[in-house]
Amino acid sequence: MSKKIFTVLLLAVFMLAQFSIASAAVVAGDASITAIPDFANAVDVDIDWAVTGMAGPSQNILVWSRIQNLAVPAVYSTCYDLATIIGTSDASGTYTYVLPAVANGDVVEFLITVESTNCAGAVAPLATEAAMGETTVDSAPMEGIFSIPPYDGVAAFGSQPVACNNFELWALATDNWAPIVPAGTGYSGVGTWNPSVTGTFVPAPIGANSSLLSWNFTFPATASGAWSMSVNPEDASGNMGATAASFRTALAVAAGETADCETFSDISGSDYETYVRYLASLGLISGFADGTFGPDTTLTRAEASALIEISNGYDDTMLPISAPAGCDFTDVAASDWFSGWVWQACADGYMNGVGGGLFDPNNLLTRGQIVTILNNVANTGGTGGFLTTFNVINGPWGTPFPYRSGAWTDVSVGAFYAIPVVNAYGVGVANGTSDTTFSPDQAVTRGEFAKMLYRALSQVAPLP
Repeated sequence: MSKKIFTVLLLAVFMLAQFSIASAAVVAGDASITAIPDFANAVDVDIDWAVTGMAGPSQNILVWSRIQNLAVPAVYSTCYDLATIIGTSDASGTYTYVLPAVANGDVVEFLITVESTNCAGAVAPLATEAAMGETTVDSAPMEGIFSIPPYDGVAAFGSQPVACNNFELWALATDNWAPIVPAGTGYSGVGTWNPSVTGTFVPAPIGANSSLLSWNFTFPATASGAWSMSVNPEDASGNMGATAASFRTALAVAAGETADCETFSDISGSDYETYVRYLASLGLISGFADGTFGPDTTLTRAEASALIEISNGYDDTMLPISAPAGCDFTDVAASDWFSGWVWQACADGYMNGVGGGLFDPNNLLTRGQIVTILNNVANTGGTGGFLTTFNVINGPWGTPFPYRSGAWTDVSVGAFYAIPVVNAYGVGVANGTSDTTFSPDQAVTRGEFAKMLYRALSQVAPLP
């Protein structure tokens, strides 16, 4: 072999050796956040992380955070050591990150880095470096209302007896209530209601969590002793109220409460069974002579006037015998069975005419009309009976309601029922016929009426 060829080969070996040494340099690895919740409480947040392509000696996996500030980008000021990787290895895990001082609505950004040192010796990434994940701080507990069944007694809220053995407890909560947090800022939503019952009686399980809780109870004939039933709604970030909303905290079951509610031959299995039977037991609604109630049949405006005023504590001996001022309708005669009911409902400000001096007593009551009537009661107040405990809290409907809102495609701005629809839905008394329709011009059924009346007459208090 010639000296020249040997020199060339030696140079080639040297260059290959240098390439090999260069290839053995530390590769930092690719770090990422694989999962992070959209919302977190003000305490901590779970971050799923992963690194790949690790090589070389000991490397440290670090997580950094900063509070987002669009005007003046903040540095990644807080650092935690996730793991130390020795040699070549991929790694992943979940880290519970303790948040720095944050406020409700803050957006906290996170970044994962791979370093040759730990947090104590690492240099914070630049303020302009893109975050790998972020979470919005939700530190506010749920706001809303908790109800107990209609009752015209005077016992303290939470200790009222019930009219018969089957009843509904219902509640409504929100995690984005404008008087508490800025509207539309998008907080985490309902997590769980945390229902609780003490005593020997176990009610039927409740369904999926939503902003409106409907919890049905049936006292067995053997029920006795004191009971306690409560809810303490928790949002999806884990925030919970300081105390639970309770019912029956110190009241033993009385004999009348284990009696079966009134029933009808066509109500079993109906969505409205509990409401119809309970209100019938209170004497506020009734069925037909053949023993049916007709939950899917309709009712007239005249019939509605009677039902509202019965709830207001009236009977037919207490009604006006002539039209009060402003209530002299040309289609309501003194000889009509409904005349006194119509005149009283008009005088109380609960029902108005349809224009042209007419009341239209025999026309069907619509869904828009019934929520308008209930809205009028809420804003006017009842004079007696069950309307004195109508579910008004902190003022009339709309103040500070609604706790929930719907995007109705069939409720026109400016329609007479527009605000009542918003308020009745917002306070949990009425539901839509779909996610986007309320059907205000559709005739209300007797079952729907019973459910709305039950909810409206329920005694309501704010969640603690």
